[in-house]
Amino acid sequence: MKSVYFVVLFSACIAAQAQVNQNRCGTFDVMKYKEQQSPGYLHQVRQVFNQAQDLAQAQAHSRDAYDTIYNIRCVFHVVYQNVDENIPDSVIYSQIEVLNEDYRRLNADSFKTRGLFLPVAADARIQFQLATTDPDGNPTNGITRTVGNPQGFLGFSPFDDNVKSAALGGKDPWPTDRYLNIWVCSVLNGFGVLGYAYPPDNAPNWPNGSGSDSAKQGVVLHYPVVGRNFSTPIDATVAKGRSAVHEIGHYLGLRHIWGDGDCTEDDGLADTPDADAAHQQTCDTASNTCTEASGPQVPDMIENYMDYSDDRCLNMFTYDQVGIMRAMLQTSRAGIADRIVETSIQDKAWGTAIYVHPNPSNGMFEITFPKITPADYQVEVFNTVGERIASQSGITKYVTTVDLSSHASGIYYVRLNSGSQSAMKKIIKN
Repeated sequence: MKSVYFVVLFSACIAAQAQVNQNRCGTFDVMKYKEQQSPGYLHQVRQVFNQAQDLAQAQAHSRDAYDTIYNIRCVFHVVYQNVDENIPDSVIYSQIEVLNEDYRRLNADSFKTRGLFLPVAADARIQFQLATTDPDGNPTNGITRTVGNPQGFLGFSPFDDNVKSAALGGKDPWPTDRYLNIWVCSVLNGFGVLGYAYPPDNAPNWPNGSGSDSAKQGVVLHYPVVGRNFSTPIDATVAKGRSAVHEIGHYLGLRHIWGDGDCTEDDGLADTPDADAAHQQTCDTASNTCTEASGPQVPDMIENYMDYSDDRCLNMFTYDQVGIMRAMLQTSRAGIADRIVETSIQDKAWGTAIYVHPNPSNGMFEITFPKITPADYQVEVFNTVGERIASQSGITKYVTTVDLSSHASGIYYVRLNSGSQSAMKKIIKN
């Protein structure tokens, strides 16, 4: 069994606190429910996936596959009914850090990817940043807070989607064609859904009205699984912030790695091996639930973010998964991300000539660029939430110093700019 039913209708993604096995995600069940309400919905989702797959394959060796970084604008809507659900900003900042590490394959546990899967483990070149302006152009920290008032004993229900509507006791979205909206609430009054999201089901070239309600687009997270520093997480298996990584994968078009079926089903991607069920609360590297018809037997990819495995063993996306997500950011999800483009092969060489040392450091870093003719350089330092915390301009020497001694330990990014050229390096302060 890969599903546990809740009130008969709701299967999968139930994580009742007294339950031994926790499921991660309600997306597929919400999709099936939506198909019952609007026959043909799943067909539309499949068509958009196929369109993205064709685009991803066409661009597999193009400049977009290597040179473009997508920076997604996010807004977190915290909809709470008590003080515990009104999670602090620091937890949301932690979630942004997790997203940026996992989608850029900068996660500290990437070394856990088994050698068999290293050739397909990919940096998605997708980044996340809290919005800095609201829909009216006013400054914002990218976080809204609303006292929720859901009706009925189920509270905020995936089937009603009431957390996404002020009229139903939740919070209306910011324009979904400009922001990734992430709602944080107590889903089903804490009976156990960790999150859900709608995959893209329409594209810009489709007729108006062919897709779902735009106000439904976004991600919903159960409040205790946000970030990796929540004070009272459900338990260690879901305490690393990877429910959001998984749900945003759905939002960008990915299916569960086992294809929501047995070994005869598939997620539509060649570099993810078949599996006949989700893996729950396990890091069993010996698991191989489907027999390959020919060739070597491939174990289940339990480390993939689109499985239900323990947060502590999830650590990778594949190249095909990355291709789908990036294609969605050009089509159905176009508009929510800014594009950062390296303009030439020369830019890459320029970037590789830059050195940051020592790294890690106690806070003092030297940046050297010995192969570059001195010019008017600017140095900027960003935290993992995307906030610029330091900058220097007018640099004309081969060596400059960055002082982060007054900042907290963690990961930061240094960007060196000169005219149209730009390069970014990750640094770690102990």
